[in-house]
This record gives sequence, structure tokens and C-alpha cells, in this order.
Amino acid sequence: MMRHPHAWMGLLLWSLFTPAHAAWTVNMAPGATEVSNAVFDLHMTIFWICVVIGIVVFGAMFWSMMVHRRSTGQQPAHFHEHTWVEIMWTVVPFLILVAMATDRKSGSAG
Repeated sequence: MMRHPHAWMGLLLWSLFTPAHAAWTVNMAPGATEVSNAVFDLHMTIFWICVVIGIVVFGAMFWSMMVHRRSTGQQPAHFHEHTWVEIMWTVVPFLILVAMATDRKSGSAG
């Protein structure tokens, strides 16, 4: 009798259908024209900005979970209606968007 039939079935299906993903591309293909290459460059720039933001956010989240866990006796801070925090999480994304737009505007192929 098999102990984990679902795991074995999943492994079998994965081994059978893995070659089907060989041609599956997730990223945008580089373009053939100057304009489409500029769009591809913009896509990759924004992608890497999002990757960096994701790493920073998840790093801060995991660090905070480890340092401020309940088992260490930490007491939560109260940020409800904290004007400075609310202004910062509105201004910082806006500044990121402005920086991305000005970077593309100065380097566009217009």
C-alpha cells in the first residue's frame, strides 16, 4: 500500500509534463523596431524596480516578524491616524512613479 499516493501522482504528472513548459515564456520578447525595443527596455526597467521594491518590502516584513514576535515580549506600536506615516506611504510611491517617468522621458526615442 502506498503511503502518499497524491505525492507520487503529483511527481509522476510533473515528470510527464515538464517538457511541455520548455517553450513557455513569461517575459516580453525584445522588439524588432526601435520603438518596440524602447518599450522592452521600459518593461525591463520597471520589472527590476518592482523586484527591488519586493525584496525590500518582504525583507522588512520578515525582519519585523522575527524581531517583534510575541514570544520575545514585544508590545505593538500604535500607528492609527499617524499623520507622518500616512503622508510617507503616499509620497514615497508617488516619488517612485515620478522617478520612473522622468527616467523614461529623458531617454525616450521620441
